[in-house]
Amino acid sequence: MQKGLLPTALAALLWTQFACAATLPAHDVTKDFLGRGQIHLLNSSNFNTACPDDRIGCLNGHGMLTLNDCAVFNRNDAIPSFPTNLGTAAGNCSFRDQDMPRNTDSYYGADSFAWSCGGKNIDGLDEYYYTVTGFNYPFICSGDIRCYYDIVGKAPTHHSPPMPVWQFFWGGSQMDIEAGHWRVILLWVPLAKESPGGAVA
Repeated sequence: MQKGLLPTALAALLWTQFACAATLPAHDVTKDFLGRGQIHLLNSSNFNTACPDDRIGCLNGHGMLTLNDCAVFNRNDAIPSFPTNLGTAAGNCSFRDQDMPRNTDSYYGADSFAWSCGGKNIDGLDEYYYTVTGFNYPFICSGDIRCYYDIVGKAPTHHSPPMPVWQFFWGGSQMDIEAGHWRVILLWVPLAKESPGGAVA
């Protein structure tokens, strides 16, 4: 079976509730940011108009952007509205792995590291992720309301190597994304739960 295919199929079973629409009914997205899920990357810089159709790829088990190598991420859902860490089978995820590339094109983020899961220099247990009530979908934020992310301005392909994802930084000397990069959004895609007999709940 192609790597990443089964989780993608399971995610699709729940994704009908997230179909793009001009007007969405009121919905508490914090209740969707639970348990196990994939993280899809949306080529959009506007939370009001972004939707799953903007997907250009997903994050792999090491936290890097790929076309279809979608890892399963785990979130502690004991308190749905409380920020918590994220991890994959490789380990916890963090923006503090110094083995990852820096975003040297960014004025304010030049010393920031790309996201990483399972890096040897991190534990990630004190780096928290959450979504916000009022979003149309469970977009992932981190830290002090950092809800946008930064990638080199190109979409992944079947043949491209995994691409780094950085936090988006801005300020008076750089009000928007740096030249040659895209400001993007991370979307949590919850996976269907399986019953002990193997059926999807």
